[in-house]
Amino acid sequence: MIETGSRLFDFSLENQYGETITSTQLASGRVLVVFYPWAFSRVCGSELAEIQEHHQLFSERQVRVCAISVDHKFTLRSYAESLGIEFDLLADFWPHGAVARLAGAFDEEKGVATRLTLYLVDGVVQDVMTSLMTEPRSLESYFEAVKRSR
Repeated sequence: MIETGSRLFDFSLENQYGETITSTQLASGRVLVVFYPWAFSRVCGSELAEIQEHHQLFSERQVRVCAISVDHKFTLRSYAESLGIEFDLLADFWPHGAVARLAGAFDEEKGVATRLTLYLVDGVVQDVMTSLMTEPRSLESYFEAVKRSR
């Protein structure tokens, strides 16, 4: 698994609108990268809805949010529309889970990303947060990570 102090690895993924987002674009400023298993699942939906509910707070703190799953970009677009998500949902669809694997956030048995969050400042991992597949991550832990990096 990627560790605190590591540089963000190289990748290029499409978001829910088919726009290419690269690791280079995430290498400056503050970025929260949220890996999650499945679009339209109960726990993932509640996590992403909570992030969206507080998205303005992240924006005020100049934190870019993007979330990554192995779902296809077309699924992610429908998912974003259903939840009213305004941040990037990135499709780690093909090669299947390649970016999640680079982060050490891929469950080989289930074929999905695990619940891993990276908080980056200028492309360097400042914090790594995880939870079990059945448990949402704490939004408060995200805000604590942001506070520590000031």
